[in-house]
Amino acid sequence: MGRTGHRLTGIAAGCLAAAILYPLLRDMSLAAIPAGFTGGTAPDWLEIAHAEFSPQQQRWVRQSVIPHRTITHWWPLWLALLVGVMVWPVHAWIIAPGLFNGHSLFTLNLAPILHAVVAGFTAGGIMHLIMDVPNPSGIPILTPMARSRWSLHWWRSGNAQEPLAALGMAVLAAATLWLAIH
Repeated sequence: MGRTGHRLTGIAAGCLAAAILYPLLRDMSLAAIPAGFTGGTAPDWLEIAHAEFSPQQQRWVRQSVIPHRTITHWWPLWLALLVGVMVWPVHAWIIAPGLFNGHSLFTLNLAPILHAVVAGFTAGGIMHLIMDVPNPSGIPILTPMARSRWSLHWWRSGNAQEPLAALGMAVLAAATLWLAIH
């Protein structure tokens, strides 16, 4: 899937994560939406890609520190992150010290927002993998460096169906979030 499709499906994943978290975190769960947008492209940018000029091909080619669709696209790592988000108790406080008698001026609990952000990011990354499965290149299943990959062979990256399918997913996920809030 292309960048636009991954961004839209990342927003969809963030909306779904926010809808799930809304009964627990209320408005703070909405932080999952921009995090889902970022997570939707994370498996690709985590490869630390850059362009290099290839004298043989006489054009710029994509090079990355981590080979494309290997460790960053391996589903067990993203599943482990999801389980970690669900079971890890996050405690994060900002305490502003007061000027008198050692009392704090204010305290702010960042844990709910941090939880929503990590959940949205993880949901976006998992959605990225799901949306790479219809591509002929697929995703690695057993080991991250395996040549055999799981693919449904529905479409090739860059076609017109991807953004339309992604936009449809984002609209449905936003509607689900709206129903969860109302």
